[in-house]
Amino acid sequence: MLKTLAFYLPQFYRTPENDEWWSEGYTEWVAVKAAEKLYEGHNQPRVPLNQNYYNLLEHDTMAWQAELMEKYHIHGMCMYHYWFENGRKVLEKPAENLLGWKDIAMPFCFCWANETWVRTWKKLEGSNNWTSLYEPKRKSDDNGILIKQCYGREKDWEEHFQYLLPFFKDDRYIKLNGMPLFLILTPSNITPLWNMLHYFRMRAGENGLPGIYVIGMEDSRIPGMDATLIKQPVHEMMSFMQTHSQCPIMHPYDVMWEGILNRKIKRDKTYLCGVVDFDDTPRKGRDYGYIVEGASPEKFYQYFKKLYRKSLLLDNEFVFVNAWNEWGEGMYLEPDEAHGYGYLEAIRQTVTECESESLSKAEAESEDFYETESESDSWKVEKAFGALRLHDKLLEDWMYIRDHEINLSQFFRKYGYCNVAIYGMGKLGSHLLYELRKGGINVSFGIDKNAKDCKSKMDIEIYSPEQKMPKTDAVVITILNHYADISEMLIPSMKCPMITMEEIIQELMPEQ
Repeated sequence: MLKTLAFYLPQFYRTPENDEWWSEGYTEWVAVKAAEKLYEGHNQPRVPLNQNYYNLLEHDTMAWQAELMEKYHIHGMCMYHYWFENGRKVLEKPAENLLGWKDIAMPFCFCWANETWVRTWKKLEGSNNWTSLYEPKRKSDDNGILIKQCYGREKDWEEHFQYLLPFFKDDRYIKLNGMPLFLILTPSNITPLWNMLHYFRMRAGENGLPGIYVIGMEDSRIPGMDATLIKQPVHEMMSFMQTHSQCPIMHPYDVMWEGILNRKIKRDKTYLCGVVDFDDTPRKGRDYGYIVEGASPEKFYQYFKKLYRKSLLLDNEFVFVNAWNEWGEGMYLEPDEAHGYGYLEAIRQTVTECESESLSKAEAESEDFYETESESDSWKVEKAFGALRLHDKLLEDWMYIRDHEINLSQFFRKYGYCNVAIYGMGKLGSHLLYELRKGGINVSFGIDKNAKDCKSKMDIEIYSPEQKMPKTDAVVITILNHYADISEMLIPSMKCPMITMEEIIQELMPEQ
C-alpha cells in the first residue's frame, strides 16, 4: 500500500532560542499573522480555520492533528529533526511529547534538517513589518551564525543514535521492512556520511533493529543512502528564480506542477514529492519573497492524483507532500479560513480513488519516467566537473585555515587519534604528512596502490591496500569522491575509524 507522508514543522511553540534571537514570544505564528496583502487577490494573511493558532506543546493539538490525519488518509508525519554540534537540540519538544503520549495515534518519522542555522533574516531587516519589532540589535562582529552544524566522530554519533533509538523503537515510528525511515535533508554536507551511517546501522542491529532505511533529499544517490527523495518545490523553482528580477518573484502553480510531474528520474530508488502551495512573503516580505500563483484545492487534487498514480506505477512505498503545517511558506494541508478542509479532501479523494484502480505492469513499463542515456551521461560529466570544483575548494579552505594559524593536527588531538595512517600518498597525502608531523601527530605509515613508487619519495613505510598493515588509531583518506569505496574496503581488516580530508577541514573552518 502506498503511504502518503507529510512534512511537519515543529516551530509552533515558544523556545529559548527564538526568545533570544527574535525577542520574547516569537513563534511561526508571529510572521503568519503579520503577513501583508501585496496586491489585489493576494492570499495573505493566511488564517487557520476558526483562528486556531495552536501551541504544539498541548496534548489536544497533536491529538486533533492525528484525528485529521486518519480521517483524510495522511499515513504519517515526517517531522523535521534538528541536531547540531555537541548534541544540541532545537524544536525537539513536540516529538518528545508525542513519544510519551502513547494515546495519540500519529505515525511519524524524522527528517534531519542538517544545516547550520544562519540569521538570514538579518539581511531582510525592514522587509517585514515585524522584523523591527522582533529582531534585537546585534554586535557589529555578528557573523550571522545561530547554531553551527558539526558531525563529530563516534562519541557524537553514539549520543545522536541513543537519542533516536527510543523513537525508532516506538510502534508508531514509520518503518520499511522493519527498518526505521530516516530522511536527511542535505546528505552531501556530511563528509563522514558513509562511516556515520555504517555506525548507525551497526548500532541498530545491536539493538534489535534490522537496519535503518535512509533517504537522501538531493538530486542524486550518495553512498550510504538507500533511496532518493526529490523534494519540492525547491528544485523546480531555483532556476526560475535566477532568471526573474521582479519583487516578489511570482510563478504559476500550473507551471510548477508540470515541472514536478514531467521531471525524469534516475533508475535508482526515487520517491516523489508534491507541494500544496507556496508563498514565503510572511517570512521574507516583498523584496525577497517568492509566490506561487493560482493554487487551489481543485488543482491540487488534479496534480497530486497524477503524482500518486506515478508513485504507484514506480512501485514506491511512500509519496510525500510538502507540507502539513508550513504556514510561513504557504505550504499546509491544515484547514484555513480561505479553503476550509479542501486540501485535505483532495488527499482523501486521491487515495480513495487510486486504491480502487488496477494498474498493470505493462502500463508502468510504457511510461517514460526515467532519464535517457544521454541525460545520464550529461549528469556524469557534471559530476566529474563537480569533483574538480571540490578539489579546488578543499585546497582553498585548507589555505584559509592555515592563514588563521590552525593546524590540522588539532582535529586529531580532539578525538584522541595519536597515531594515524594516510591513504593516498599523492600531493594531498604528502602535504598532510608534513603538516601532521609539524603538529605533533605520528603518521605511522602510508597506504597507496602505487606503493613501490611512493616509497622512493617518502621517508615512511608505504603499504599496498591488499597488504596486512599494523594497527593504527585512524586512517585519513585523501582520495576525494572515493571515500565510501575505500572505507568499505579497509574497515574489515583495519577496524579503525576512516576520516576524510573534507571532514577535517569542515570541522576546523573558522566561522565566517
